[in-house]
Amino acid sequence: MIHIGVIGCGKIAQKHLNAYRKIENIKVTVSDIVDKGKTVANNYGASWCDNPDELFKNSSIDAIDVCVPTPSHCEVILKALGNKKHIFCEKPLACNIDEAIQIKQKAEKVKKVVMVGYLYRFHPAFQFVKDIVEERIIGRPYYAIFRLGGRGSHKAWKHLRNTGGGACNEMLVHMLDLILWYFGTPRSVSPLYMETLIKERLINGQKVNPDAEDLIVVKLDMENNVKVLCESDLITPSYMNYLEIHGDNGSIWTSILDFFPTIVYCREPRGIYDRGHNFFNFTKVDLFEQQLRHFVKCIGNNRPPALNSIDDSIKVMNLLDSIMKELR
Repeated sequence: MIHIGVIGCGKIAQKHLNAYRKIENIKVTVSDIVDKGKTVANNYGASWCDNPDELFKNSSIDAIDVCVPTPSHCEVILKALGNKKHIFCEKPLACNIDEAIQIKQKAEKVKKVVMVGYLYRFHPAFQFVKDIVEERIIGRPYYAIFRLGGRGSHKAWKHLRNTGGGACNEMLVHMLDLILWYFGTPRSVSPLYMETLIKERLINGQKVNPDAEDLIVVKLDMENNVKVLCESDLITPSYMNYLEIHGDNGSIWTSILDFFPTIVYCREPRGIYDRGHNFFNFTKVDLFEQQLRHFVKCIGNNRPPALNSIDDSIKVMNLLDSIMKELR
C-alpha cells in the first residue's frame, strides 16, 4: 500500500483524485486551507486532514502530490522533501530556474523521486509521433507546427502574473516539453508575439481584468535544424490541440482530441506505411491516470521517472526563461 498526500483541492487535484481511484493499492489523504477540501476528499473516497503540515510530518505518507498554485510550489516541495517524501508536482515545477535547481539539489540529497505533470508525453498519439520521427518514417524533419488553445476563465489566478498565470505557464510549457522530447535542444528561440487580447473576464460571477498574457507565438530553431512554430493561448472558445511535422519523405499530423484522426503521409513507402495517406485513430485515455501510475511505479522501485523527470522540467524552465527574457 502506497499512501499519497494531496495538497490542494481544486480542479487539477480532483482530476488526480479521480485517477488515484483507478490505481491499485493506493491510499490518499487530502489537505488544504479551504473548507471545501473535506467535501472534495469525501467525494473521491479519500481521507481528509485539515492541516497540510501534518501531512508532511506523517510517517505513513510516502509521497506528496502538489496541486497548489505555482508560487507555492517551491515552498511546499522543499518542506515535503525535508520530511523525506517523494514528490509529484503539477507543471510548472517552480516560478523560476533558481527555485527548480534548489528542488533538484534537495531531491538528490534525500534521494527521493520528483516527477512533474507534463502529461502529454503519456498520450498514445504523441508517443506514436515520437516513434515516427525517430524511425525516420517521414524522413528528416525540417519544419513543425504545435498549437494548444484553451478558453481560460476558470480561475482568476490563471490570468494574473503575480499568481503564476498566463498562457506561457498554463499552455505553452506543455508544447515546449513535447518539442524538447521530439527534437532535443533549441539553437535559438524567438518570441514573435505576446498579448492580452481579452481585457475583461467574468470568472465565478466576478469581473477580472487580466494582466497576464493570453496569447503567445514562438519560433524555435532546433540544433538538428528543425524549424518549429509554436502557438499557445487562453482565448480559444473550445479546447484545441494539434501538431504537424514535415520531413523530406512526408508528414505527420495528430491531436490529443480523439475525434481527429492521426495521419502519416509518405512520399515513398517506409516499413508498414504505404505511399500516400495512412490513417490511425487513438481512443480517449485518462492521461492523469497514466502519469500517476508511472509515478506510483517509480515510488515502488525508488527510481527516477522515465518520463517527466526533474531534469526534463528544468529544460522546459530554461527554455521558458529564455523566452521571457527576450520579451522583457
